[in-house]
Amino acid sequence: MLTWDIDRRPRHPWTRLYVKGMWLRRDKAAFEGAGHTLRTARDLQRDGDAPPTRLTRLLTRVEEAEREGMTVWTVRPRRGDPVARVVYLHGGGYVHPLTPDYWRLVRVLASAPAQVDVPAYPLAPDATVDDALPRLLEVVGSGPGDLPTVLMGDSAGGALVLTLARHLVDRGDAPAGVVALSPWLDAELDEEQVADLEATDPMLAESGLRAAGRWWAGARDTADPDVSPAHLDLDGLPPVDVLVGDRDILRPAVDTLGEHARGADVRLHVREHPSMFHVWMTRAIPEARRTRRLLVEIVRERAAGRS
Repeated sequence: MLTWDIDRRPRHPWTRLYVKGMWLRRDKAAFEGAGHTLRTARDLQRDGDAPPTRLTRLLTRVEEAEREGMTVWTVRPRRGDPVARVVYLHGGGYVHPLTPDYWRLVRVLASAPAQVDVPAYPLAPDATVDDALPRLLEVVGSGPGDLPTVLMGDSAGGALVLTLARHLVDRGDAPAGVVALSPWLDAELDEEQVADLEATDPMLAESGLRAAGRWWAGARDTADPDVSPAHLDLDGLPPVDVLVGDRDILRPAVDTLGEHARGADVRLHVREHPSMFHVWMTRAIPEARRTRRLLVEIVRERAAGRS
């Protein structure tokens, strides 16, 4: 079953200025060309993952642990018991580590109230999907048994949570829900509309993303469903929520996922936000604050077993 909603509210004036700033900073240059993408990724990886911010530590309870060879941060509300567990997988084209913006979203998710686990999974080109998947499956499977688990991620992480959900369902350990934010569903970027959309996308470029997809695939084909979940078998998955903007070169593959959902035993709810850019929900803009509130509602609904 497919539900597709479009939020037609106009962009806030501050958001228009914010996007202009993204163009002026040339944010998308990080993914322009395979060589430049690799050099940028190496620089960022040397700096490492951004740990929880001071504000996050002030407003929530934060723990850090090593699990399956990864650092995993666990964020909980300061008051009240969690009603759900969220496993959040960050984006970055499989090559960029966690950035401070993610903690803005994580601490809002904790207000559900939820326990939010954030694994710093291994990155390409040194790691591939076959290195990360087994570790992430162990982390997801080792959570508290009394809390329903919602898998959530953005961009590359949005693809990973769909792949993880497929594996978990196949082994009889289905999560309560899957939430994919601006997901990178097709590592090949094979849709015709991608080239046209690149001119309006202030954040992503085709050439570097395609290279990152090849590195992440490793010995696999980039069309493998574990790498490109646009081709995933959706039958039997828990409710899936996808949020995407139309100024995003990853937007076309959501159509492919939607077509597969029409004939599958799955509830897929797509929320499209015109004029929104890639992973806007982590940013300090009015639309992002509104979206973060929506995500808290989704977590609560999945925890209560509502789809």
